[in-house]
Amino acid sequence: MKLAFVMDPISQISYRKDSTLAMMIEAQEKGHEIFYIEPNCLFFNAEKPYAEFSSISVQYEESNWYEKGENKTASLDFFDAILMRQDPPFNMEYINNTYILESAAKLGVKVFNDPKALRDNNEKLAILDYPSLITDTIVSSSKEIIKDFIDRNSEVVIKPLGLMGGEGIKRLHIKDANLLKSLESIDKKKEKMMVQKFIPEVFEGDKRVILISGEDCGFSVTRIPQGDDFRGNLAAGGKAEVRELNDRDFEIINAIKPKLIEQGILVAGIDILGSFLTEINITSPTCFRELYDQQGINLAKDLIEQIEKAF
Repeated sequence: MKLAFVMDPISQISYRKDSTLAMMIEAQEKGHEIFYIEPNCLFFNAEKPYAEFSSISVQYEESNWYEKGENKTASLDFFDAILMRQDPPFNMEYINNTYILESAAKLGVKVFNDPKALRDNNEKLAILDYPSLITDTIVSSSKEIIKDFIDRNSEVVIKPLGLMGGEGIKRLHIKDANLLKSLESIDKKKEKMMVQKFIPEVFEGDKRVILISGEDCGFSVTRIPQGDDFRGNLAAGGKAEVRELNDRDFEIINAIKPKLIEQGILVAGIDILGSFLTEINITSPTCFRELYDQQGINLAKDLIEQIEKAF
């Protein structure tokens, strides 16, 4: 199988922790030809989807975790399957790439995750389909609406809709001296934000549960904030602990699983804070290596095997 990975520059990843690298290594070990495409190298040539790409070999080696072949250009139907692993920001550049990949799917290329599903499921907004599973939430850019929400809840978390890794997330309290200044900044930008009632259990850890074809592995990667930071995101310095799922976790998983399968979402990372669903990540879910390093659970291998079953 010719399997291409659309990903941000591989030269900049953490080779010890990167989930996409783990997937590439598993595909390589199973004898598949693997290829590397950077997001800005996807393009349309007239009506056909194309890419500049290279073959690639990978390994867990600190000084040399990849070796690229010569650059080539071809229609995307050169590949049998494509894994879309581009990181947010989820902006128009990202969306335009989903159009290119959707065109490739129409040519018979298997694309994971489904490009239409990527467009239809903003990682923050997707949780709104499950009101019984989430904390009090609004989405707005209006300082009046957000201020009224803060008045009712006293303490909230504000999240940009298109970023990742805890970037841009703020914790606001009704008594904050700079509260009105923060709200005026949001109002001025006219950028809608998700505002949620603060969940104190955040200090106990934010759970990431990886689902492959809707199935969990029985464990979460719980990301625990460090120091004064309330964010548990690993990119923000959180500490990772692999823990067994509880009954509420399974309840949440079973509630969202049918839609994931219906939309052709091969891999999802759902986030659970306390007893609440907080995010459904389908762009480039991480934490594969933490599960493997701490529990020997090789979801990267499971993922490649699921792709093989599609043929």
